[in-house]
Amino acid sequence: MGIRYMLILMILIVALMSTITHASESLNAYFTINYVTYLNPYNQATNYYIEYSLMLYNNGPYVIPLNVSMTILPYSSILYVSPSATVIGTNTVDWVITLQPYSQETLEVRFKPIYTMLPIASMNYAVLVNDSYVNSTVINGGVGTEVSVSINTTNSLPFPVMTTISLTKQSGLFYEYNITPTITQNILGYEVNYWLFNTENSSSLSLNMVVEDMGPWHSVRINPITVQVSIDLNESVNSLNEAINSLNNTLGQLRSLSNSVINASGMANNYTAQFLQLIDLLNQTAQVLGASAYLINSTLIVESLLQAQLIELKVALSAGGQVLNTEANVISQLRASLSPLVSNQQSYMNSLNSLKQELLQIESSTNNSTLTNEINNAITTINQLENALTTLSQVYNNLGTIQGELSATQNQVNQATEGLNYAISAANESELLIINISRSLYLLHNELLNLTNQLLITYINISSYQTRALSYITKVSGYEGEVESMIMRDEVKKAVLTALARQYLNYLYINNSNVNVDVTVEETFIINMPSIINTQYLAQLINMTTVPSNESTSSKVVGVILSNYYDYYLSVIGIIASIILIVILMKRLR
Repeated sequence: MGIRYMLILMILIVALMSTITHASESLNAYFTINYVTYLNPYNQATNYYIEYSLMLYNNGPYVIPLNVSMTILPYSSILYVSPSATVIGTNTVDWVITLQPYSQETLEVRFKPIYTMLPIASMNYAVLVNDSYVNSTVINGGVGTEVSVSINTTNSLPFPVMTTISLTKQSGLFYEYNITPTITQNILGYEVNYWLFNTENSSSLSLNMVVEDMGPWHSVRINPITVQVSIDLNESVNSLNEAINSLNNTLGQLRSLSNSVINASGMANNYTAQFLQLIDLLNQTAQVLGASAYLINSTLIVESLLQAQLIELKVALSAGGQVLNTEANVISQLRASLSPLVSNQQSYMNSLNSLKQELLQIESSTNNSTLTNEINNAITTINQLENALTTLSQVYNNLGTIQGELSATQNQVNQATEGLNYAISAANESELLIINISRSLYLLHNELLNLTNQLLITYINISSYQTRALSYITKVSGYEGEVESMIMRDEVKKAVLTALARQYLNYLYINNSNVNVDVTVEETFIINMPSIINTQYLAQLINMTTVPSNESTSSKVVGVILSNYYDYYLSVIGIIASIILIVILMKRLR
C-alpha cells in the first residue's frame, strides 16, 4: 500500500512540474504604472493618484495558478481594487488567481499617496479666455468668446518618450490648431483628435476654441484635454541593444579595414626607403658615365684606364640591375599582400551594402530619432569605407604600373650593360671606335638620367599613396571615436532605463519567477476646461421664475423650454444648478 501511494505522489509531482514548466513558457505579463493628475483651468491640481495595472495572458493549454502581490507607496490611501483582492495589507494588495487556458486577467490598484514625484516628464500649460488668464471654472461669455490653450511637455529621461494629446470635439465651438492632428477618429458619434509626439527634449501644442453657438441654455461646457506621456521600458532597452550591436559591428569593420591599410602602408614605407637607395646609386652611375665619356673624348692616352673604368662601370651596372631586381621583388610582394584585399573587394562591397540595407530596414521600422541619426552616421561611414576600398584598388593598379616601369628600367640597364660590353670590346680598336664608345657612354649616361627621373616620379607616387593612406587612417580613427562615443551614450541610456524598470518591478511579485514582465510607465494629465456661461440670460430666467405676478407666465415659459429641449436639459442640468446657485449668491451680494 505504501508503494502505491509513493507512485501516485511521484506522478502528481511530475505532472505539477510539467504544468509549471509549460506555464512559465506560455505566461506573458504587462505591468503599467500610471501617474494620473487632474488639473483646473488655472494651473492647480485638484486630484491625483497612481494606478497599477497588470495584464496577464495565458497562451497555453494548461491552467496556471498564480499568487500576485503589488506594493504601494507607504501611507497611501487605496481608492480602487479590481478584481476583489484576497488580502489587502498596509502597503500590499494580494491576489490568488487561476488563469484558465488561453485566457487573460487584468489586476488593478488605484491609490493616492501623500505626495508624488513624476518620474519621466513634466507638463506646463496655460488657459486664456479672450487673451486673459482665468481664475475660475466658470467664465461669463457668449458667442465670439475665444479660449486659448498652450501645452508643453518636457522629457526627464535620456531616451525619447511618447506624448499623446487627445481632445473630443463638440458642437458650438470652432477649433484652430498650430499642428494638424496625427489621428482623427469617430467614437460614438464624436470626433476625437489625437496628437502624437516622439519627445526627445520637449513637445508643444497650441489650440484655440471660438464659441459659435451657446445652445438653448446659453452655456458651453468645454471638454477636458488629456495629455499622456508614456514609455515602454523593455521595448526601449531592446531598441538600444539593437543599436549598440549594430554600432559594435560597424566598429569592428572599421578597425579591420584600418589594420589592413596600416599593414599595406608599412610595406610601402619599407619599399620607398629601398627606392631612394636605388635612385642614389643610379644617379652616381650616370655621373660616372658622363665623366668617363668626357675623358675618352678628350684623350686617347687613358684608353687603357678607360677600359678598366668601363669594367668597373659594368660591375656597377650589374649591381644596379640586382638592386632593380630586388625592388621588383619587393613590389611584387607588396602587390601580393594587397591582392587578397583587392580580389575580395566585391565581397567587402557586398557585405558593406548588406549592412547598409540592414541599417535602412532598422531605420524604416523605428520612430527613434536618435537611432535614426546614428543609423545615418553609420551609413555615411559605410559609404566612406566603400570609397576607401576603391582607393586601395587604384593603389594596387598603380603598383602594377610601377612594376612595369621597373621592368622597363631593368631592360634599359641590360641595354646599358650590353653597351658597356660593346665599349670594352671596342676600346682596343681605332680612334673612331673610341669616339663611338664616347658617344655610347653619353647615350647611356642620358638613359640612366631618364631612368632616375622615372624612378623619382614613381617614388613621388608612392609617397602620395602613403599620404592618402595616413589621411584615411586618421579619418577612420575619428570615425571609430565617434562610434565608441555613440556606444557609450547608448550604454548610459540603457543603464538608466534598466534601473528604472527594476525599480518598478520591485513593486510587483508573481510566484512564477520565470515570467518576463514588460514594464510601461505613463503620466496622464487631465486638464479641465472652463465653462462659458451667459450669466445675464440665466439671471433673466431666474427673475422670471421668482416674480409672483408672473408665476403663471414663467411656468408656461419654462414648460415650453423643457418640452423643446428636454434631452439637452438632462445633459446640462448639473451645470444649470450650479449657475443658479452662483446667481443667487450674486443677488445677495447686491
